Amino acid sequence: MGQPVISVTRLSKKYCRELRRSLRYGLYDMARELSCWVGRDLSSELRGAEFWALRDISFELRAGESLAVIGANGAGKSTLLKVLYGLVKPDSGHVSVAGRVEAMIALGTGFNPVLSGRENVYVNAAIHGLSRRQVDLLMDKIADFAGLHEFMDTPVQYYSSGMQARLSYAVAAHLNPDVLLVDEVLAVGDLAYQRKCFGHMRKYLDAGGSLVFVSHSPYQIQSICQRGILLEHGRLTFSGTAVEALNHYFESRHRNDGDASPRTIVLDEEHPVAIENITAEPSRGDVIRTGEDLRLVLKYRSLESADALWGFSIWTGDQWVCATGGLDPTPRTLSRGAGELRCLIPRLPLAAGSYWLRAMILDPATLTPLALLGWQDSPQALTVRAHPSKANNASASVNQLMMLDVEWK
Repeated sequence: MGQPVISVTRLSKKYCRELRRSLRYGLYDMARELSCWVGRDLSSELRGAEFWALRDISFELRAGESLAVIGANGAGKSTLLKVLYGLVKPDSGHVSVAGRVEAMIALGTGFNPVLSGRENVYVNAAIHGLSRRQVDLLMDKIADFAGLHEFMDTPVQYYSSGMQARLSYAVAAHLNPDVLLVDEVLAVGDLAYQRKCFGHMRKYLDAGGSLVFVSHSPYQIQSICQRGILLEHGRLTFSGTAVEALNHYFESRHRNDGDASPRTIVLDEEHPVAIENITAEPSRGDVIRTGEDLRLVLKYRSLESADALWGFSIWTGDQWVCATGGLDPTPRTLSRGAGELRCLIPRLPLAAGSYWLRAMILDPATLTPLALLGWQDSPQALTVRAHPSKANNASASVNQLMMLDVEWK
């Protein structure tokens, strides 16, 4: 496929948790680089209060390829994009980028809040070598794409976060970069604009552009990206297709959560209730099947005895669509300490497939969550099978989610 447009070899970057130490380390490192004094090279070692944000990362990206960077918060995704864009200098390793790079890494990056949207477009374009005449030809296209025609002469400091994201992507997209870096800032935009951006990304890739994409949305990743890498605690732990990388990520979350959840639940006044887990039990045998009864058992711990509502939701395998769910309308009294909540789903209507199960315990007066499972952490995997039949095979072939009891007349 030709030469890579991005080549990363054994890239490492460390940060310091303490400001004063960080400043002292920075002065030491600058003095060592700018003078003939040869001190001890500490680029590959951690000093006091330091940690590795990235450690020995290596990968390549070629023209026309799209790469998803996947991982939990704090895994090093945004740091990697900042290094690729040149905002952050690595401590060791090598990064080679062929061509011009544009980025959406953080809201307002590259924007002067006092200047208007139009003035910021001119400034950003000038930094990348475009003349005023060239920008004049692009200005209407940028304003149309962002949907900000009437606000282009308004200072950016008065823009909402969604408006900033729209202008930021519109500018980056119309400067025709060789490589586009997109962090999860698109999440602040409305759904219509997100669809517009994803449509542009597909056209951009078809035209030979290269994309590095960071998102927590499995649907977005699988619809845009061909390849994926998984970062865990700053290290690259998996590389493959985007679907394979997401699957590996979810499986690792399940393993980690399953091992750690009983030991890490801490109850206090701010978090008086915690969900330990929720399990799905078939009515007979050990396989969950379409059309058969299913029991859900939620295990919780409560600081005090209290009334609460509880419910669950079942999501598609990409976690983009809530297929079904239920909320118990009758308040239940939670026992102090450990306890269980149960429900029965008669004749499970889900078609065969892989799903994710989330649960919640709510305050009955305000309906605010007291405890959640599957939103801030990994949901519970749920696999449904179907008895062999022509109807079930036909449903699976069109990705049908629900099986209805229909009275045909």
